Amino acid sequence: MSSFPGENISPTVPQPGPLVTVDLTEPRAIHILDNVRQRVAAWGDTERTLLRALDAVRAANLLVGSGPGAMGAEFRPIGRRVLRLNEISEEEAFWIIGDVRGDVLALETALAFIDEATARGRCAQIVFLGDLTAGALGDAACLAIVLERFAAAPSRTIVIAGDRELALTLALANDQVTDERRPRGLADMQVAEPLRKSLRNLAREYSELVEKIPLAAICPDGMLLAHSALPRESVLANIESAQALESQANALRAFAFDRLHAREPQVIALGTGEGVPLESEDFAKSMRALHRILGVPVVRMVRGHDAVPEGHRWFRHYGEGVLLTINTMADVLPAQLGGGRRKPSMARLKSKRLRVVRFEIPESVAVIAQQIFPSASVGPRREIFSPVVQAQSTMADSSKVFVVPDAPAEFSLIIDAKVNSTQFPVEFSAANDPQAAQIHFERGVRLLSAGAWMGARQAFQEAAGSDKNALACQLNEGVASLSMGLNGHQDALRLCRGILRADAKNAWAHFNMGVSYLTSERNPIEAGRAFRLATQLLAQFADAWWALGLAFSLRGDRRSAADAFANARENGCQLPAPSSLVGTIPSRELTSLFEALRGKVVFHPTLASPPIPLSQA
Repeated sequence: MSSFPGENISPTVPQPGPLVTVDLTEPRAIHILDNVRQRVAAWGDTERTLLRALDAVRAANLLVGSGPGAMGAEFRPIGRRVLRLNEISEEEAFWIIGDVRGDVLALETALAFIDEATARGRCAQIVFLGDLTAGALGDAACLAIVLERFAAAPSRTIVIAGDRELALTLALANDQVTDERRPRGLADMQVAEPLRKSLRNLAREYSELVEKIPLAAICPDGMLLAHSALPRESVLANIESAQALESQANALRAFAFDRLHAREPQVIALGTGEGVPLESEDFAKSMRALHRILGVPVVRMVRGHDAVPEGHRWFRHYGEGVLLTINTMADVLPAQLGGGRRKPSMARLKSKRLRVVRFEIPESVAVIAQQIFPSASVGPRREIFSPVVQAQSTMADSSKVFVVPDAPAEFSLIIDAKVNSTQFPVEFSAANDPQAAQIHFERGVRLLSAGAWMGARQAFQEAAGSDKNALACQLNEGVASLSMGLNGHQDALRLCRGILRADAKNAWAHFNMGVSYLTSERNPIEAGRAFRLATQLLAQFADAWWALGLAFSLRGDRRSAADAFANARENGCQLPAPSSLVGTIPSRELTSLFEALRGKVVFHPTLASPPIPLSQA
């Protein structure tokens, strides 16, 4: 029986797995590294990034608290500011990302690896532990990356607020971006003067979102996830229930602002105004008090907050496997901490076993990221906490793992990747619950209109709970899969074929199938057959006539192409004919035509309405 110092705790604290280091310089991981380079470079335009971050914040604001589509819904959470997760699939990895602090390179590296490790057609289960920003040039990009991922998979993503998020309201109220008494955050991001208004608008809307997102989460195996610490026993003493805890501002702030002692198992209360430690109390007693209030065991904790030089740290003095600190940053360390670059780390929970995955990022890639997001000089800051002590890791063994995308058996040493269908577990469907199906369907439509294809696909899978709405959900799920390009092409075809088995005269399914064949495979023969059937079933289907003309053009059948485009014009199609009807369309023009055609795939805006083009969403 594992225990906290001086106190027996049940259930047993699971022993952590070995530390795993991913070497991204290994030849078999080069494609992941190339993906990271492209992802980082995509955020180089600050003005565009600020707008994209603002859109992501607004989308997240709409999604949070929207019933079955709320944050972490697939884990069946109870509570809002302190989530109690009733279920976490033991068959899939549950990823925990620590402090990012505006480090776009580290965040994109971690997410690229997670995407590689997640079976095809699935959304990864991820929790972010706060401090996404820190007054760095990459703050808006990190915010957009995380919240766009949340919008794509809201039921499998949890974003926890850290002290930098909670301090944002103070920064906006006082307009003191250089106040040394508070942690730097999004409001301190250094941008050109013409962009300051955009930054301020983003910060204001983000501060509204921060008031809604959770400050902690308790996993079914007794693992507490929070940014920094937990409330002290004396603070929890007069709180009788989880519902009462939700309304106690001082207790909730402790998850983000209070500290844990580096050597002794103590929770340190911190004055958030002056940054002065007040008093400390026993960590084990605080965990027991939280257990009493929440009604679930709390036996171990994963948190961020402390910027440990090695990227992660197991605190041995708290008990074996009890306390883990995670940093997902790749910043350069100061000379007094040994210099070099911090190794970004994240945690992975699977089958109740927790292990640390860290990355060796090549300096050549780090230099490119530094050129895009140079470190801004923010002047001296007063150190208000005790210095970071040297690491005390309980891990004696460390294994090096190389990513092998074409060999899942070798890759499974860390992530047990396996190809499976895109269907989500039955227990999360809306079977026999028309109201839940309606909510899932409406969420899917919102995600379709926002271009969040993965999230939309999951939503329509969850909505397909009865024969009455199955075809509409399948058609919409197929549109989401088709819009993902080659990655979702086969799923789109499978879904269209399923609709046609139930209704062979569904012209919309024939049309969508043809779009997938043409834009993903560039297969004008199969696409032409599908478009021909669509026009035979609906003679006034203008977009199908236009698509048929494009297929004939790519086959070099000039006469048939001209007839099809003429029929398209007669029926009101506004799309222009290509510059050539004999198969020699320039690649740039063809890309534009395919993009326009993808916008013409049809979906159901409601369960009862006829399909309309995606471009009208």
